Amino acid sequence: MTAGASSRSQTGGPTRPLGRPALVVTPAGWLFDGLLVAGLAGLTAALVWWPPLLRLDVTVRDWCDRHRPAPVSALMVVLDHLGQGGPLTTVTVLVSCWLAWRYRTVRPVIPAGLAPIVSTLLIVGLKRWTSRGAPHHGSIELFSDGWEEYYPSGHVSNAIVYYGVLAMLLAPYLPAAARRLLQWAPGVLTFIGTTYIGYHWLTDSVGGYLLGLLIVRLLLRVPWRSVPLPRRLDRPTGGGHHVHDRPSWKESRC
Repeated sequence: MTAGASSRSQTGGPTRPLGRPALVVTPAGWLFDGLLVAGLAGLTAALVWWPPLLRLDVTVRDWCDRHRPAPVSALMVVLDHLGQGGPLTTVTVLVSCWLAWRYRTVRPVIPAGLAPIVSTLLIVGLKRWTSRGAPHHGSIELFSDGWEEYYPSGHVSNAIVYYGVLAMLLAPYLPAAARRLLQWAPGVLTFIGTTYIGYHWLTDSVGGYLLGLLIVRLLLRVPWRSVPLPRRLDRPTGGGHHVHDRPSWKESRC
């Protein structure tokens, strides 16, 4: 996922949020999405039928347990919390509400509100179905019928989805380097942090990353700028802010 190039509209209409550069799905085709689904399904199947993958999880956990000095451990806890769902949902919705208020349109709120719904349904559904324990309690095996629900990692998936949505909302207001950093760095850092401190198995984090990337790609595919809405929910702003100040939403690529 990258940002499209900026351009200027000559229509003279009022400015709109989420103008160019807009985040686009890269690669654009559905093949990569299919590979993500196949990768998640293959990983889940391998955890059931290929024991060496479970031994890899144990090896990574044991190595991290032996190499965890206090300062590094504290840092990794911070990285893990980058994927905390509650604060991320709050920040994403607040940013979208600010954009909605500023530009008098509900459009930014729709993807921000849909992201936690889709993420929660998929993550919680998979966790309850697979019923896997954590690295230091419960069963390492999937479908263990225990109370633990750790596969895939919700924190890693959240860090991909929510920061991706934030990058989409703020794309016109951030330099390219800051936009890419916001979009990609939190997912990688959360992956490292939650695996290192033993909150999740390595394969939990891999599964969460695959799922999060799939979700955010699906969200970015929706043409949020052109979805028909009632006029009362999508009014142009006044006050003399014109398109040449910031390109039109409806001309932006998604």
